[in-house]
Amino acid sequence: MSSQPDEHSSTQSAPRQRPRRRTRLAPQTIESYLRANSAPRYMRRLREIEVEYRAERRRLEAAYEGLLETFGDDRAMFSQCWRERAHTWRFDTLNELIREHNAWYPIEANLPMDPRTGDYRPIRGASYRRVELGSAWVLEHFPPTPRAALSDPPAHAPREPLPATAGVRRA
Repeated sequence: MSSQPDEHSSTQSAPRQRPRRRTRLAPQTIESYLRANSAPRYMRRLREIEVEYRAERRRLEAAYEGLLETFGDDRAMFSQCWRERAHTWRFDTLNELIREHNAWYPIEANLPMDPRTGDYRPIRGASYRRVELGSAWVLEHFPPTPRAALSDPPAHAPREPLPATAGVRRA
């Protein structure tokens, strides 16, 4: 008996090929999420932030207008009551979503890093970080002096401004 396999033996089958590790652990693409009818978590979270932000903005506008109607021409009383309300306004749900976004978005979206700064690169010229809202934001966009606001509150949840050096390129 020889130790070599018989060339004509039909009992022997070809070895099974295992899928490559790279194939099995390939990162999920946007297309695969869309085909599966499920967006990546960071996309769902951004949508939740926008929905919650718009709801809070509408509630603030309604409260501001209601207080204006209540106090009419008494600007001092309106100012005092609005400041009190602004300091007690809670953005807990929205700010929790924003904190989660700021912590996980760069990892989930696989953002590239800038080796010079050690931070993630801006997205379309803006920071990925969202600003948590509080009483200072309320008083900035809904001032205690009626109609002193220069513009309406932003339509989208505000982002952190980029540092002054972020846009400067060295030659």
